[in-house]
Amino acid sequence: MKIIIGSTFALLIACLFISYSSMKQGVINNPEELEIARLEKRQAQLEAALAKGAANSPSFENTFTPQNPLEKAAQTQADMNELQRVREELKELKEARDAIEDKAAEVIEDALEATPSPKKGRANLVKTALVMARVTEYDNVNKIAGIEILRVGNVNTGDVLGIRRNSGIIGRLTIGTIDRNQGIADPLPASFMGGNVDIQAGDELILPPDF
Repeated sequence: MKIIIGSTFALLIACLFISYSSMKQGVINNPEELEIARLEKRQAQLEAALAKGAANSPSFENTFTPQNPLEKAAQTQADMNELQRVREELKELKEARDAIEDKAAEVIEDALEATPSPKKGRANLVKTALVMARVTEYDNVNKIAGIEILRVGNVNTGDVLGIRRNSGIIGRLTIGTIDRNQGIADPLPASFMGGNVDIQAGDELILPPDF
C-alpha cells in the first residue's frame, strides 16, 4: 500500500511539474487541453467575424460588396450556428475535465485518510504485540532483571525484547540465562531515554517493531 501511494504521489508530482513547465513555455501536451485551446481559438474567431460583420453591415462602403445580402445573411447564420456548437462542445469538455480532476482529488484524499501514519502504525503494533515475558524483579545495583517467560520456546538467550509500559516501549534488554520459564536479562542503557535505566516489576516484554 505504501509503495502504491508513494508511486501515485511521484506520478502526480511529475505530471504537475510537466504541466507547469508546459504552461510556462506556452506548450500544451494534453490532448484534452489541446482540443479546449482549439475550440477557444475558434470561438474567438467566430465572435470576431460576427462582430466585424455587424459593425460593417450599415456602412456605405459595404453597399457595393460583391456578396449579396442573402449570401451574407446565410453566412452570418452559419457562423452563429457554428459558434453555438463550439460553445456547447467547449462547455462539455471543460465540465468533463473538471469532473475528472475532482474525482482524482477524492481518490487521493481517501487514500491518504486510509493510510495510517508511521507513528500511529508503530503505536498500534506496540499496543497489540504479544507478551513474551514479564519482569518479576530488578536489581538496580547489579543491573540485572529477573523475568518470567510466558511463551517458553519463543524466548531464547541473546534475544532482544522491548519493555512495554503504558502502551509504549521505554527501553530494551537482552535475554541472558534461561531455566525453564525463568531467566535473567541485561538492560541496554542506550535504549532508555537519557540512558537512565528504569525497569519495574510487572513490565511486559515484547518483540519490538522493526520500525
